[in-house]
Amino acid sequence: MKTTIHNHLRGQNGCLGFYYGLASLLSAYPEGGLPGEFFINGETQSIWIWDSTGRSWYDTNHVAPSPFMGIITEPATFSPAVESGVQACFIYVAGGKGAYVFPALKGSAAMTVTTDSSAIITLVWDGTAWRNYVTSLTFDDAVRPVYLYRGAWNPSFTYRCTGGAADVVYFMGKYYQVKFSVGSTTASPASSNDWEELSRFCAIADEIKLKPNGLVLLDGQQTIRVSSELSSWELCNGEISHKETGTFLSQAGELRVPIGDGEVVISPLQKGIVVYSGDGDKVFQIGLGAAGEALLKMTRPIENGSCEVSISPRQIEISRLDGTGLPVYRSSFTADGLNCALKKWTDILSEGDIYVDENNFVRQKKGA
Repeated sequence: MKTTIHNHLRGQNGCLGFYYGLASLLSAYPEGGLPGEFFINGETQSIWIWDSTGRSWYDTNHVAPSPFMGIITEPATFSPAVESGVQACFIYVAGGKGAYVFPALKGSAAMTVTTDSSAIITLVWDGTAWRNYVTSLTFDDAVRPVYLYRGAWNPSFTYRCTGGAADVVYFMGKYYQVKFSVGSTTASPASSNDWEELSRFCAIADEIKLKPNGLVLLDGQQTIRVSSELSSWELCNGEISHKETGTFLSQAGELRVPIGDGEVVISPLQKGIVVYSGDGDKVFQIGLGAAGEALLKMTRPIENGSCEVSISPRQIEISRLDGTGLPVYRSSFTADGLNCALKKWTDILSEGDIYVDENNFVRQKKGA
C-alpha cells in the first residue's frame, strides 16, 4: 500500500510531514507555511521548504529516501519497531551544530551523529542495519524560528522553543536561544546545554506591546512614543520628552524639568544643576567651579544688577553685581579671616550700618 499522507504536529522541528505532491500539502495548509517549515514530497521524492519572502514552497532537490516512515522528535527515546528485511527511513531535524545520540535503536548500539550546522539527519534501516546521512541546511528559512527576546535571563522564568518560536535571553554579555531539541528549560546558559549562543542578535519592531494599557509606537515622523494610562514619553529628533510635565532631555544632554514659571536644568555643559527663574535668570546653582571644586551659588535679581552668594570649600563670598555682571562690592570669608569693603559716609546708610567717615574713621550709624 502506497503512503499518501503522513501528517505531523505543526511546530515540532519545523517538519509538516510526508505528502504525495504539493496539492496534497496545500489542501492541508492552504494558508502556506511558517519560516523554517518543510515537508517531504512523495511525488518528487525530495524535501520542499517554505520561502517566507516569496510566499511559496520550493523544491530543495534534496532526495528523501523511501519508504519514509516518520519524524524523530526526541533522539534519546527514539526506538522504532522496525522489522528484519523491511526497509524504513526516518528524519530528524538538528537545530544546530553538535553531536546527536540515538541510544535506543533496535538491533544497534548507540549511534552518534555529528553535524557542524543545522541539518537534516536521515536514519535509514536497510532491513539488517542502521545507516545515517547528514545534509546541512543553508537556506535562509531552514530551521530558523521566530525569536522572542525575553530580556536578561531570570532564574524564576521558564524559557521555551515550541511552535516555531525560540526564546532568546541576554546573559553575561551574550545572547542565547533555547535549542530546538530542548522544548523548555529553567537552567542558565552557563550551567546547561539547553542553550545555543547567537553570534549576533538585533531586535527590530514597528510596534511593541507592553503591559496592559501601555504601548511603544514608532510613527511616520520617526517618533517613538511610550505611553500608559497616566504618562507618556516621546523620543524625537534626538530629544526625549515627558508629555504631561514638559520634562525633556535635550540633544545637548541637558535634563530640563519645569517648576512653576522657571525650570531646573541638569547640564553637563554648566557642570551641575541650575535653577532658572521665569525671566531666565540663574537663581540657584550646584556644580563645579572653574577650579573643579564644589560650588553652591545663589542669586537674587535687584534693580540695576543682582546680589550673589557663592559657597565653596575655600570660602564664602557675597557680591553685589551691576547690570553687566561685574562686581560693585565683594566680601569673602575664608579660613584666614574676613575680607570685605565697608560702606562710605556718602552711601545710603541705615541704622546699625558700619561705615568709614570722611576722616577714615570706622563708625556705626545710629538713629535715622
